[in-house]
Amino acid sequence: MKIPSPHHILVIDEIPLIAVGMQEVFRCLNPSVRVDHSPGVFTALSAKIYDGKFFDLIILGLQASCYPEDLPQSVAGLKERFGSSRIMVYTDRYDPLLIEKIKDWGIDACVHKYETVDEIRNAYFRLSTGEAYVSGILHTMYYEYHVIP
Repeated sequence: MKIPSPHHILVIDEIPLIAVGMQEVFRCLNPSVRVDHSPGVFTALSAKIYDGKFFDLIILGLQASCYPEDLPQSVAGLKERFGSSRIMVYTDRYDPLLIEKIKDWGIDACVHKYETVDEIRNAYFRLSTGEAYVSGILHTMYYEYHVIP
């Protein structure tokens, strides 16, 4: 089965190197992929350079030190501005509430930052088939070990 590939991705993360890393990951799927970077949700929502643009995938990087309590509103704003773009949260924090509310909040996938490149590709494949997706590490912690911080 051929894996559909993204053409245009927006990475929202305060660390620009994350966008570079994601570009390399998705170039394995499609050498012509284009990755834009925004340091924050507010910038992505207000920047004129994104007017009229469509992104196949928006990757929202969450850091433990700045985990947004308003994540549902941030995702809703991104969906409103960018239409049917898929939203993948990329996090370094295990949060059972995020896993429980993934569909309610409009998040299409949640991937832990320690996942392998293959797991990120798997997440995108699942997204392309219309499934919500929780990555291996987060799935194991939540469903098998019931780890609650």
